[in-house]
Amino acid sequence: MTQAMQPPYGDLRLDSGFGADARELTSGLRMRILLPLAAALLLLVSLVALLMFLARGEYMQQQANDTGKAMKSLLVGLTGQEVQTMQSVQDMLMADPRILHAQLARDPRMLLGLTSDLLLDLKRRHAITHLYFITPDRKVLLRVHEPDHAGDRVDRFVMMEAERSGHVAWGNEQGTNGAFTLRVSAPWFVDGQLIGYIELGAELEDLFAQITNTVDGQALLLLNKHFLDEATYREYQKRRGIHENWDEFRDVIVLSRSTADIPSGVHDYLAGPRGPEGTQQPLQATDGGRTTQVVEQALLNSRGQKVGSLLVMTDVTGLARTWRLAAGGVILVFALIGGALTWFFHRLLSRVQRDVAGRSERLNQAQATLLSEQVQRQRAQRELAAQQERNVLLEKLRETQDELVAAARQAGRAEIATNVLHNVGNVLNSINTSASVVAGTLRKSRLGGLGRAATMLRDQGEDAGRFLAEDDKGRMLPAYLAAATAALAEEHRDMTSEVERLVKSVEHVKDIVATQQSHAGGSHVVEAVEPAELAEEALRMQGSSLARHQVEVVRDYAPMAAVPLDRGRVLQILVNLISNAKHAMAGLAGQRARLTVRIEQPEPQRLRISVHDEGEGIPEENLTRIFSHGFTTRRDGHGFGLHSCALAAREMGAALSAASDGPGRGASFTLDLPLPAARAA
Repeated sequence: MTQAMQPPYGDLRLDSGFGADARELTSGLRMRILLPLAAALLLLVSLVALLMFLARGEYMQQQANDTGKAMKSLLVGLTGQEVQTMQSVQDMLMADPRILHAQLARDPRMLLGLTSDLLLDLKRRHAITHLYFITPDRKVLLRVHEPDHAGDRVDRFVMMEAERSGHVAWGNEQGTNGAFTLRVSAPWFVDGQLIGYIELGAELEDLFAQITNTVDGQALLLLNKHFLDEATYREYQKRRGIHENWDEFRDVIVLSRSTADIPSGVHDYLAGPRGPEGTQQPLQATDGGRTTQVVEQALLNSRGQKVGSLLVMTDVTGLARTWRLAAGGVILVFALIGGALTWFFHRLLSRVQRDVAGRSERLNQAQATLLSEQVQRQRAQRELAAQQERNVLLEKLRETQDELVAAARQAGRAEIATNVLHNVGNVLNSINTSASVVAGTLRKSRLGGLGRAATMLRDQGEDAGRFLAEDDKGRMLPAYLAAATAALAEEHRDMTSEVERLVKSVEHVKDIVATQQSHAGGSHVVEAVEPAELAEEALRMQGSSLARHQVEVVRDYAPMAAVPLDRGRVLQILVNLISNAKHAMAGLAGQRARLTVRIEQPEPQRLRISVHDEGEGIPEENLTRIFSHGFTTRRDGHGFGLHSCALAAREMGAALSAASDGPGRGASFTLDLPLPAARAA
């Protein structure tokens, strides 16, 4: 777009006022230059101050990050060193024949006599405070550190992991009494047979002294009250002869500290609400004239939960004062330079102003002769620019209209493709589950054992009869063959069932694709289907997933004959509703998840299928939005499933509705289908 050229000093007039304008221009030239210059210098000083402030913040943040990395490396190094020490002690104990004899004899008194002095030495030299001898069924044979407490069953995560893997397992465990212990559990095998476990532990409170001697600053060992029982903690501290400090802060307790002097800013930070996860963001606290940098490193248990933190406080008062002095010095230097520049330009512009005043008078006559031509040229240029601008706007309007039409077409295709992919994805989950079950059954098959039995029988040759009648292994062979045959028959039935489920799932994928093709062609296939059979097929597709989530299925089917239905669309809707109900009950803790599928015929020409769950429920404000495209409340959801179900129901002339009494009260989804009058009964 072109613009009309403007004259140097705007629209000038052919009269004697031109000289007055020139004099006014020269008289105000100094202020028009000096004021912007002063403003620019002030802005520059402000910018320098801001940059100094940001640089200080970035430097302090880097210091905090370096401290956090050092703390993390220190915790990892100390933990690794302690775990290696415990594993070496476990190897030494397992190699001692006297301890082996006492473990096999289940003799806690003998074990106590052999290891009590050792535990005292380990506590003094390596801060190892716990030593357990445990039977293969995870019952405590002896706590060397508490010999009067035995016979209970150990269900800690680290012990369960050692039992599951058959190898040494370690991790941090926290009890409700506040004890945060690094535990190493080792299974004890003799000639391939598990005879028990040896577990060693070191309380983090005892390792705290090593940590505080290494970090630069004062340290606090914090535990989150969310994972503690108040009464148990108070009793535990009282039994240890330690003054308990449960009420010192709101959400955390200070298990250990290297200083009793906690700055007020840090105290306020710890006293505020933190929640179960707390925070790990570095901060600076100011207490009077002292500035303290606080860095917090999370302490995780063996399940990956943050149960506490190591907080390091570093006094950065001197560093903060140095930055403030440096910033003040830089600002002062720039202010002096700005003042000098302002004075210089003031002197220079005064001389220029006098020179311009003289020259402006001599330009008056020359300007007058050019004024008329410039006015005409400006008018012509403005008219040309206006016409060009109109042409450009018209062209942009046509291009925008074409883009909107193309975008509308593309959006329609994208929504259809998204709905198909979502529905196929639901069925692929069922296919993947069935394939996994078949693969697992094949891996565990006893067919290899049957082959070995056949080889054993073939190796006997002509003595097979005597082998079966007289040899101990031979007499056991018929019973083994019968058991293997029964097991293989069971495997065959299971795999046949899963393969049939795979076939039905693949057929459902074909139905989904066919349904999408019917969208394009404007037609769909209606066939006679028993509603109960259709509901059972949808439940079978989700069967493995429902069993894995321990969902109880309640069936409430009214007796009905086959009715004409669009099988593919109805099955697509039911699979989506059952899958959503399963996800809605996934967060139930300690409760039995129940899914109810109900089929009824409230009127001769209407079929109703409802899916009810006892899950997380639906807020009232979401009941009118859940069928919208892209709306979802699940973290990994896409908002396609219920939208595609609502579209499929509308295309069949049906209605899909949702009802819920609110969060935590479950939800019901109801599909009302019209039936032809001749086939409704």
